[in-house]
Amino acid sequence: MTSHANNPAGSHWPLPDPRTPGQHEQDKPAVRQQVVELLRPDGDAGAKKKVDDLIELIRKRQLGAPADEANRFAVFAPAGGAPPVLVAENQLVVDAGDRDPAQLGSLLGDYSPGDRAGRNPRRKARVFRGRGPKNVDKLLEDAKRIRREPGVTANVNPIVPLGYVIKGNDYPGLTTVTEAFSPAAGGAPVRVAIVDTGRTAENRGDGWFTNVVRDGTDPLNIVAPLDRNDFSAGHGSFVAGIVRRVAPGCEIVVYRFTGADGLGTDEAAADLLMKAAEDGEGGRLIINASFGAPAVDDVPPVALRDAVRDISTRFPEVLIVASAGNDGGLDKLYPAGFDEFGVKAVGALDSTLAAATFSNHGPWLHCSTVGVGVVSTFVKGLLPPEEGLGVADVNFPVDAWATWSGTSFTAPQISAAVAQLCGEDATLSPRAAFDRLIQDRPTLDGFGAIVHILPGTDI
Repeated sequence: MTSHANNPAGSHWPLPDPRTPGQHEQDKPAVRQQVVELLRPDGDAGAKKKVDDLIELIRKRQLGAPADEANRFAVFAPAGGAPPVLVAENQLVVDAGDRDPAQLGSLLGDYSPGDRAGRNPRRKARVFRGRGPKNVDKLLEDAKRIRREPGVTANVNPIVPLGYVIKGNDYPGLTTVTEAFSPAAGGAPVRVAIVDTGRTAENRGDGWFTNVVRDGTDPLNIVAPLDRNDFSAGHGSFVAGIVRRVAPGCEIVVYRFTGADGLGTDEAAADLLMKAAEDGEGGRLIINASFGAPAVDDVPPVALRDAVRDISTRFPEVLIVASAGNDGGLDKLYPAGFDEFGVKAVGALDSTLAAATFSNHGPWLHCSTVGVGVVSTFVKGLLPPEEGLGVADVNFPVDAWATWSGTSFTAPQISAAVAQLCGEDATLSPRAAFDRLIQDRPTLDGFGAIVHILPGTDI
């Protein structure tokens, strides 16, 4: 279970752990804290209050965020104790198929087109804003009414990825690991596009971001207090480091779809997925989506579905790899749940290759890899974003490395492993490489094929 014996292309996983035993012991407390936060039990009043307080804090922070970065939201509490879902204030996303949704007449009488400037013109799903303030219940009622029109899908515009990337007080932990960068020579061209928080403007002195292309910069700290990095700062840089560790020779482009505090919307994520696919046209491309949103009223995110469907039609060889989510349940997160469009869902295991309790799971997962105490590149700055959150301050230096846990950090391992196989065999498409990657692997019920790549941290 810990070798790549069935890989005919010659790659060897798992990768060696760069930490010394002493560093490994040092990493355990931070990783344990991350896992405790990820394991917030359903129905635990204290845990629920902690999450509610965090959401309220971020809501207030958004009021002070720069106007072009803010994502104002309301909170939808699903029945049955499922995690809360944040939805963009006063917005619906409508997909009318081949019709222009602006021509739906009285169905949208209370709404006006409100798409962001620069939205992808191919995206059929469009955002409409209420002409007057509407609470979440009213938005859901209107969406249900609009869906009664044949061929039309409508729903709220969910915020992505809060609740799935920001997980309680789960912050990266500082590690003293220093792994030397060894650029790969040769190899057939292949690109991994990372749709995330963007990559920091920091050009690392250790070489790990050499030739990592930035399409949107992670600003790190734009919400007061400005002496502390914002929520989700450095997420895209951490993911990029994972890809570079596993596939040092592939081309990496990091896209930013989020605003302040790592909040984006269904439509923003959809546009960047489409841009990544279009930018990679003509080459072999893997798109990594370490984010997700749940279905609301049993309707998956409308714009993401539109985008993934479009990509699967226009670019059938493009592979999208997505994280399964960290709610510890069976419910699908999207885009990982769009199996009908070829998206591959990735769950998390602990360092012993047992199921990580926080990982979403079920027959919809294709594979899993280690997601507890993953080590990767991080950014300079002070965390957490606010004082008084029950977590000790950690000041990350220039060229920092960190440990972090979650399914956000399993998807890029699979994306990179596919890229590595493609780099070794110019005849492989990303989809064929994925099939080869998981072929003959042992499986774990609800977690798919076990693919051991990075070692993680035992706690």
